[in-house]
Amino acid sequence: MRSTLDTNILINLGRIYPRDIFGSLWDSIESAITNGEVCICAAVLRELNRGGDVLHSWAKSFPGFTCQPTADELMTVAEIGLAHPDWVQGQLNEADPFVVAHAKWNHAPIVTEENRKGPGTIDENLKIPNVADEHGVKCQKFFEFVRSQGWSF
Repeated sequence: MRSTLDTNILINLGRIYPRDIFGSLWDSIESAITNGEVCICAAVLRELNRGGDVLHSWAKSFPGFTCQPTADELMTVAEIGLAHPDWVQGQLNEADPFVVAHAKWNHAPIVTEENRKGPGTIDENLKIPNVADEHGVKCQKFFEFVRSQGWSF
């Protein structure tokens, strides 16, 4: 099953798991990308571009890794915007509705390190798992994803 990666997964990969120490982890991620097992949304790629590091060019170097939004996904993004008008604030959470919409229409889990907030959370404090729940999308943490792939280092 193809998984949709949240921006924080790639940022953490670069910051916490440097390639010179965790080379086999990077090799496994790159193999999953090449085999079409993971993807990112174009909005995630835009967020990576704002980081000013090599992650943007690294992600861009893999054909098929970045998915453009479909008409159905854009409709879901609009629905999310209507349901949670204060969730996206400028660049804050900009990619999140696209990540949820992409995962929904591709029946794919989202790999994210975000934690679900409790009931009654105001829109500006929502996290991907909250909105994903509303759209029947499963979320998993990075290590849960790694285990599901059968990777061991």
